[in-house]
Amino acid sequence: MRKHLPVLSVWVLIAVFSFYYGFGDHIQKDKKRWKAYYKNVLPHQPVKQWQVPFKTKNKSDLNTVRVISTFGAPRMSYVRGHFHTGIDMIPAQRGNRFTTVYPMAAGVVCSIHLGSPHRTVVVKHRLTNGEVLYTSYKHLQEIYVGTGQQVTPETSLARLYTRGEADALGGRYDHLHLEIRKKFDDYGVASWATLTKANLVLRFHDPWKFMKENIKETP
Repeated sequence: MRKHLPVLSVWVLIAVFSFYYGFGDHIQKDKKRWKAYYKNVLPHQPVKQWQVPFKTKNKSDLNTVRVISTFGAPRMSYVRGHFHTGIDMIPAQRGNRFTTVYPMAAGVVCSIHLGSPHRTVVVKHRLTNGEVLYTSYKHLQEIYVGTGQQVTPETSLARLYTRGEADALGGRYDHLHLEIRKKFDDYGVASWATLTKANLVLRFHDPWKFMKENIKETP
C-alpha cells in the first residue's frame, strides 16, 4: 500500500488543480458570452435612499418582506455546489395576483439577461460618494423596462411568477432572488458559478445585512 501512496497523492493534486483552475474558473471562461447583454451607462441620479423592492405599506419597513432563503447557502442547480449569491424573498403579504418588483433605489438598467424562469434585470446605482453598486433581480416572469433606461424606486421593473406559473415550470420560482453586487465584471455569470467563498465576498454583499444597514424606517 505504501508504494501506491505517492501515486494517489499525485492524482489527488491533479483532481484539486483541475477543479479550481478548470471547472472552478467557470466565471472567467463564460463571462464573454454575457457581455453583449451589458450596457455601460451611468445613472443620472445618485441614490438618496434605499427601499424594499416591493410595493408594501411602508417600503422602509423590513417587516413588510420575508426572506425564504439566505445568502451563502449551498446550491445544486446550474453549476452544482455554487454558493447562493443573494437572498430569496417575497412580500410578507401578497395583496394582488401579481407581485411587481421595483428598484431599491434610483439607477439605470445595465443588463437584462437569461431566459425563463431565470430572467434577470440588473440596475446600476451611483452613491453620493461616487461609489457604484448593482442590484440584481432574478426569476422575473414579465419585464417592463429596457437596457439603458433610467429608473427610480417607483419604476415597475417586472413581475414575479405566480404559484401556478411556477408549478407549471416544475419549480418554486414564485419569489425574487435579490443580489447586492459590489461589481459586475462577470456580466452575471457569478450568480450561478460562485464556487468559493473568496469569489462570494469579492462580488457580493449579503443583501439582508445590507438592507438592515441601509434601509432606514420612516413614519
